[in-house]
This record gives sequence, structure tokens and C-alpha cells, in this order.
Amino acid sequence: MSRDRGLTAGLPRSLVPWSPGQEGVRLPPVRQRAFWAVQILTFAIALLHTVLLQNGFPEVLDLVPGSLFYIPVVYAALTFGVRGAIPTALWSTVLLIPDLILGHEGLARVGVLWQCAMLVAIAAFVGLAVDRERNARHAAETREAARLASERRYRALYDRAADAVFVVDDRGHIEEANAAAARLLSVDLSAIRGRPLPEVIGPDLARDLRSGSTKGSARPLPLREGASSVWVQAVGASPLTGEGEGGGLQVIVRDVTLAYEREQGLEGYARHAIAAREEERRRMAHELHDGPLQSLVLLSRTLDALDEGSNEAVVEDAHRIIDETAAELRRLSRALRPPILDDLGLVAALRSETTAFERRSGIGAQFEVAGELRPLPHDRELLLLRVAQESLHNAERHSAAGSVRVSLTYEPDASALVIADDGRGMEAVPKATTLLERGNLGLLGIQERVRLADGTIDIDTRPGGGTMVKVRVPN
Repeated sequence: MSRDRGLTAGLPRSLVPWSPGQEGVRLPPVRQRAFWAVQILTFAIALLHTVLLQNGFPEVLDLVPGSLFYIPVVYAALTFGVRGAIPTALWSTVLLIPDLILGHEGLARVGVLWQCAMLVAIAAFVGLAVDRERNARHAAETREAARLASERRYRALYDRAADAVFVVDDRGHIEEANAAAARLLSVDLSAIRGRPLPEVIGPDLARDLRSGSTKGSARPLPLREGASSVWVQAVGASPLTGEGEGGGLQVIVRDVTLAYEREQGLEGYARHAIAAREEERRRMAHELHDGPLQSLVLLSRTLDALDEGSNEAVVEDAHRIIDETAAELRRLSRALRPPILDDLGLVAALRSETTAFERRSGIGAQFEVAGELRPLPHDRELLLLRVAQESLHNAERHSAAGSVRVSLTYEPDASALVIADDGRGMEAVPKATTLLERGNLGLLGIQERVRLADGTIDIDTRPGGGTMVKVRVPN
């Protein structure tokens, strides 16, 4: 069904306007009772005309009964248009033929013929005028229906848009805003209507919108005191120049808080990572110099003493120094990268870390593994091991827990690692920028490692309920 037919589906067929191409032939409205009532009225007028003529109707009023045919013809034209008026006029003409032949002669016949011609002409004139009016009204209704449909579609997009949309009048005051704007500002819409746009979104962002800049940097929103920081970016502004708009602008603003904090976190993390790497190198150099290197120097002097004919105690001291140096070098090597991960795999490495954590901290620790064991890509195994190390380190330093559970689950298409403690927990996981400010690079590093591996990390923590870190990475 076309849009036009949909708009007129509820109207009687006789009142549906005609448009070119809608039907091949315009037929009389024979299914309408009103049409047949008009035809019966026409027949009654013809019958009345005949009866009056047979009873000696005055000649001066001879054309009066025939003029009554204009009533059904005009009514048919107004009700049905051309398709009802022309058949009614022709039917009236047919009914006048017997009167034309039998009841008149001479100029009287010419008068009857003139009446017939006038009936057809009036039927065509009035019917066409009615059809034009109806078509014009139909076209206006079609345009209005299209406009309303377009407005409904726009309203649905406007109300459900993820970006904040503000409608601003020509004075720069907010007339309307969508639900996303209310969520972004954490206020009721009635609280911002009528306020200047720069006052609501900040002068810098308003300037970006006025200049048409959609590549500007993120701007902070001027939120109420105590609210979390929200960073936004101008998407665009379009003038309202349509009929009835009255000027003004429609501006779109996007919440980029997560992207901004991630960007700032990555930049800060990169700076701190470089500094930490350099500090680690400095520390390793210092430890190598003060530890194994000094031991080797002492060993060298001990061996020199052997040349001077020293006793067996000197040899034992040399072996002791060698053993201590080897142990120190192994410790440094394990700190850089646990060899057990390469030699025995992820399960053995996690079990070793859990055991070492329990022995070191005195906190009860349990390791569990579920699913079908299989080797994972090297970077995935290293990621899960680093997550476990950092989580156990945080539990040891901050949780005040009595027990910790480490579980590794091999799923069909992913691997999941859970580290849960029964410690004091905390209010909420800080944002990336907060972690950076506090110098908590371990947790920030875990989050970034997981993101780069296309994995997910969930940290569930609540006061008195402990903390649970769950990481899931695809195979």
C-alpha cells in the first residue's frame, strides 16, 4: 500500500480524491448508497415533470420542473466530484428525452436541449472544482503526514541519541535538551532551560561550537561541586533555519571522559614506565656492583691467597662465595623473568607464586585449576602470571586478608584467572588518572596489559568484603 492510500484508507471510496495513475478509469461510485439515492431523486423529478405536463402545467412555468435537476447534479458534484456529477447529469438528460420528443416542439425543444447542456456543463465545472480542491487538500495532508513522520523519526533519534544535544535560540539560551544531556550534566532538564549555553557547558566548549571546530581537545564540564569530572568534546553545530524554527542552533556534545582518562593514563603510564625502567636498571646495576661483583672480587682475592699456599679453609671460603654469588644471580634472574614459566608452564608458575606468597606473607593461599589444561600463547601466559604477581603483591601489602584463593580456568575460547581475598576491600576502584596521581602503576599496568590483549578485567571490591580480581583473555 502506498503512503497516499494509507492516509485515505479510512475514508469512504466516494470521498477518496483521484490522482493521476491511481486508477486506470474513474468509474461512478456505484457502491455508494448516496449515489443511488441521488439517481432515485433524479427519476422522481423526471416523473413529477411528466405528471405536471400531462395535467396542463402553465406554459410560463414549463422550465421550472426541469430546473430541479440541478439539485441532484450539484449535490452529486459536491459529494462525488466528476465521477458522480457527470453520470447524474447524463442520467437526467436521458430522463428528459421523452419530454423533449413528446412534450415539446419548436423553441421549447431548444430550451430543453439548453437545459441538458447546462446540466452537463455545471456537472463538469463543479465536479472538476471539487476534485481540484480535494486533490489539493489530499496533497497538503500527505505533506503534513510526511512532515509528522519525519518529525517522529527525528524525535526518536533526538531522544535516544547517545550524544548530548542542545537546542539554542538566537540569543544563545538553551530551549531544549535531550535525555543524554541530562545524564551528562547530572541535572533535570528544567534546571538548564533558559540558561546561556556557555554557562552550562563552559565557555571553551561553547567557543569550539561557535567556531565550528570538531577537532578540539577535550574540555571539562562545569559540574556542581563534589561531582566526578566529566570531559566532553564538540561534535558539531547546525543552524535552525527551517520554517517555524526562528533561528538558533542545534549543538551536539560528546562525553569523552573514558577516552580522555585512558589517554592521560597511557601518557602518564608511559612516562612513569620509562622512569621506572631506568630506575630498575640503576637498581640492578647497583645490586650487581655491590653484590655479585664484590663477591667475585673477593673470590679473586681468595684464589690469590691459594697461590700463597693457604689452607683448606680458604678453599671452603671460595666455594661459599661462589655459591652465594650464584644464588644472588639466580635471584636477580628470577626477578627479571621467572624461568619456571618457560620450563614448566603457566600452571606450575602460578602454583609456585602462590606458595611463595604464602611462605613470605604468612597469609593462607590456595591455588586451583579447572578445565582442560593446554599451552597458551607465550604473551598470554606471561600476562596472566604478571596479573597474579601484582594482585598477590597488593593483597600482601594492603588487604589485611586471612586467606587468598587463586584459580585458573581453561575455557573453550578463553582463559580466566581469579585472585580473591577476604580482606578489608575498598570503596571503589580508582580511575586511571587517580591511579596515576597516586603512583599505583601496578594496577594501571595490569589494566593496560589486559586491554592490549583484547581481554577484560573486573575488580570487585567492597568494604569488609574483600577484593576479587578477574581477568579473562582470549586464546
